[in-house]
Amino acid sequence: MNTPFPFYLDDDRKNIIFILVVSLFVVAFLSIYQPAFSQHVPLSVAQNFLFGGVTFAILFIDIILLPKFFPKAFDNFTLGKYILITILHLVLIGIVSTIIDELFICPQLTLWQNIKGANLQVALTGFMPVTIIFLFLKNKMLQQNLKSALTANQQLEKIKTLKKEVTVKPGANSLIVLHSDTSETLSLHLPDLLFIEADDNYATVVWKNGQGIQKKLLRVNLKNLETQINNSFAIRCHRSYIVNVYAISNITGNTNGYKLQILDTDHLIPVSRAKGKELIEKIQQLRNVMELA
Repeated sequence: MNTPFPFYLDDDRKNIIFILVVSLFVVAFLSIYQPAFSQHVPLSVAQNFLFGGVTFAILFIDIILLPKFFPKAFDNFTLGKYILITILHLVLIGIVSTIIDELFICPQLTLWQNIKGANLQVALTGFMPVTIIFLFLKNKMLQQNLKSALTANQQLEKIKTLKKEVTVKPGANSLIVLHSDTSETLSLHLPDLLFIEADDNYATVVWKNGQGIQKKLLRVNLKNLETQINNSFAIRCHRSYIVNVYAISNITGNTNGYKLQILDTDHLIPVSRAKGKELIEKIQQLRNVMELA
């Protein structure tokens, strides 16, 4: 449920067009399917468009307006949030459809009959577009992640080429001293740092020097280490990881986001959705630094 998931399309204009298409689908589906109520009287063309209008209004409120009034609720959008907002779409459309049935279309039926009839109609009509939209958005996210990963890997290849042409790494003389909560310290050159993995109040620092891959466990949380390093190329890419951008050998992208392959190791480090864009920008910055070196 915490898997990253796109919140529909990229801007309001595209989302409005998307909402209009879904609403027209509802009109077409009702016209072809002709769902009948208990008295077997099919909906008229005007009534089909009325329910299409209800669909448009509810989706417009949920997709266009709600994120403007409650922006924090839509930050770091996930599959769980997508399922919840889809349920909200269906529940609200069901409520409004019940009111329309009760007042205008089937006033002779009991309220419970209209509730069952309206929500059955919403479920039958909504099943196909909900399924298609889910698959479309999942594929869209996959394509975006693959494209971004491809671009980042092209930048990394350029960095590797530039590395052969320069003799000094960016920040090669930047010796850092990491302090733990127990007064233990670790000194290393920042370019040698590969990544740091956190587990509650402990962190494992992994770096490479002339003796190979080195590890050291420190009693300190990741936020504290992030403050101590304070370097633009050591980025916190996940709640449990800090990675040296210079140590990334390859980036893969899928519907769950990005994973980072670390140089000379078999480690694959996840990237949180919130940090994906920042990571790609850091790789571009590193390439620029290398070109100026």
